[in-house]
Amino acid sequence: MMIDDDYYQVHIADLPAAKRIAVCWAPWMGDWFVSHSPRNGNSDAEGPWDHWVNLAVAILQHPATAITRPDAHAAAQGLEVRDYYDEVGRGLTDAELARLFRGMKRASDD
Repeated sequence: MMIDDDYYQVHIADLPAAKRIAVCWAPWMGDWFVSHSPRNGNSDAEGPWDHWVNLAVAILQHPATAITRPDAHAAAQGLEVRDYYDEVGRGLTDAELARLFRGMKRASDD
């Protein structure tokens, strides 16, 4: 479905968002979704790994995933979607980050 209107994005109400991480639907592009930073009002979503995991769990549990990837939707059932600021998430230490992402090239090098 293409909508003949200016370019715009729609916040997906039942996907939790944090200050700087959210997903929006771009109806004018059909089945297309974009990252969003509510605080900054742009597409530069950012946050700690735990926030990305929380968003991933919410996406996997969304009814749209049941349609497009029923296996992933089923696998995510029973996982808790947490409040982003409930302080139960665990951050990665500098040592863990170095071990996990050692040798990766900078995004600006692409």
